[in-house]
Amino acid sequence: MLRPTILLAQSNSSGDGTPMLADAGRNPVAVFDEVIRGRIDLLNHPAEIEQLITNIHYVWAAIFGVVGLMCVLQGYRWHKILVIVLAALGGVWAGVAFGEHVGSPEIAAACCAGLFAILSWPLLRYSVAVFGGLAGAFAGANIWTAIGQDPSQHHIGALVGLVVAGMLAFMAFRTVVIMLTVVGGATLLVLGAMAGLMQIEAWQRPIIDFITNTPLVMPVIVGSVALIGAVYQFSGGTKGMCEMANKADTSKAKPKPA
Repeated sequence: MLRPTILLAQSNSSGDGTPMLADAGRNPVAVFDEVIRGRIDLLNHPAEIEQLITNIHYVWAAIFGVVGLMCVLQGYRWHKILVIVLAALGGVWAGVAFGEHVGSPEIAAACCAGLFAILSWPLLRYSVAVFGGLAGAFAGANIWTAIGQDPSQHHIGALVGLVVAGMLAFMAFRTVVIMLTVVGGATLLVLGAMAGLMQIEAWQRPIIDFITNTPLVMPVIVGSVALIGAVYQFSGGTKGMCEMANKADTSKAKPKPA
């Protein structure tokens, strides 16, 4: 099992006494890229999940958990910021991928992140179509494998999800935004929580054995969290859910003015 040795809290210093920055582990974008590349139905493959959660530092695990929870519960409310952040992360990925051609992946990543973020702001509807389509592709691929279809053909489910979500972005904007945020948020929340639990040594082997022996448990958990978030957001949050519940009691209905 791959597990990098990471010391975040330890106080380090260079030979001349200059303090060194704490190591927060590997770049999570690179980790996700390695795991998801060519295997979009990630949630159905315990080996890839193990590789992912054992290579994410607990600092990033906490960040993923918090961001994932925000996306699940308040994704539509903050969708502009989230789309810009996603565009910036996409720029980082593009910069790292093509940075070798300019001799400095770091500079290329920073430039592409800024460019993608700025472009996504005025082109928000198109940005939502792109990221919503990617979220649909991720969901479609995982559903395809989870329902017992040939895993080697999971790209068919991904293609269906990509086309449906991408087209809906221009007809049902709010629906696609909520779908995007709950799918991405639920995935980050569950993976972040598992990566955090993996920091407890006594729980590492039981967690790995659990997801290995029950490969469908991850799609079920992520899907359940996503559906909970969808219901919560479509209902208008806690206030909206309370109002809808109160409408079921006709005795609480306000009398119509005469």
